[in-house]
Amino acid sequence: MRLQKKDLKKDYNKLIEQLENMILGGRFRPRERLIELNLAEELGVSRFWIRDVLKILETKGLIQVIPYKGAMVCDLNEREIEEIFEVRIELESLAIRKAAGNIQKSDIDSLKRIADQFEESVSCGDFGKMISTDTKFHGNIIALCNNEALIQIINQLKARCHILRFHAWSSQEVIQRIQKEHRLFIKGLENKDFKLLDELSGKHICYSKDSYLMRLKVKRGKTAVLKA
Repeated sequence: MRLQKKDLKKDYNKLIEQLENMILGGRFRPRERLIELNLAEELGVSRFWIRDVLKILETKGLIQVIPYKGAMVCDLNEREIEEIFEVRIELESLAIRKAAGNIQKSDIDSLKRIADQFEESVSCGDFGKMISTDTKFHGNIIALCNNEALIQIINQLKARCHILRFHAWSSQEVIQRIQKEHRLFIKGLENKDFKLLDELSGKHICYSKDSYLMRLKVKRGKTAVLKA
């Protein structure tokens, strides 16, 4: 019986991760409704499981459950985006400074390997691998702060900004900057150059925000022209 309960919990956690990745990966657009029955059929589970998982994802800020209407993927307005990034910059700068104090040579070597993988994905034009290796690179740095509360809050804020995730990657110029900044992050961590790390942490994470907000302004401008 204990084994069955353990397996059930494992399957449940896997379902949470699976649906979360579908949202973070862009499978569902902001404000798109999530139909319990459709998800249950696609994922091969009970609607009750889907309902419970949606409640978990709501606590993570990924979806909003509206009474009598169901679940919908969250969207963010400009003010919310600016506020989240204001907090993210401060928290990630703190985490990176703490990581610099804890980092070992083996950690530096690992980051160099990930930076190599990122550069390979750029050379191959592998968009998916660019995102996954960049996520891994920064995730490894943040993990080195050795502060679980700080890591959890940063990850929650990142998850809330999932709709911005792909926008920076549409610019080849930004991709080249990100590639160079990975090497600068490694140099700053290795030399414990806190000034350099603070500058990088603020600039690096804002590419997606700036790109997304620019698109919103362009879209708003086009709408205004059409209405005129």
